[in-house]
Amino acid sequence: MPRHSSPGHTSEHAPQPRNWQGVGSGLTEAARLFRQDELLRAEEVMRQVLEFAPMEGQAWHFLGRILQRANRHAEALECFTGAEACYACRKLDQEPPASVRLARLLWNQGECARARAMLDTQILRHPDDDELCQLREAWRQQDGSIT
Repeated sequence: MPRHSSPGHTSEHAPQPRNWQGVGSGLTEAARLFRQDELLRAEEVMRQVLEFAPMEGQAWHFLGRILQRANRHAEALECFTGAEACYACRKLDQEPPASVRLARLLWNQGECARARAMLDTQILRHPDDDELCQLREAWRQQDGSIT
């Protein structure tokens, strides 16, 4: 899989759970920047998306298009290869790696079913982790779920 960021890549606006708007918003913003030929900024947006959603094939593909237009063909090829790997995982009905960080982001974006499933995966892996169990209970209380 291609790397998520360039060596020395830093951003004062790096995505955090409180300010990250999600894959869809990131793709929309990057597409706008791409159309305006702001390739460096579009690349930055896509790399931020991939920090939180590393198995998002569409984001890898679009990053490849950005890099291709910037004549960075070897990097673009890595991204296209990464996109294909993501698509192949989906075809095999494999879920992306679960993480509590991503689960919280999904929850905050209203994707509660996916967030719960990801949290449940983590709880299966770490059944004695009180913090995970407390988070699940907090989510149940928050939305009135009894599952």
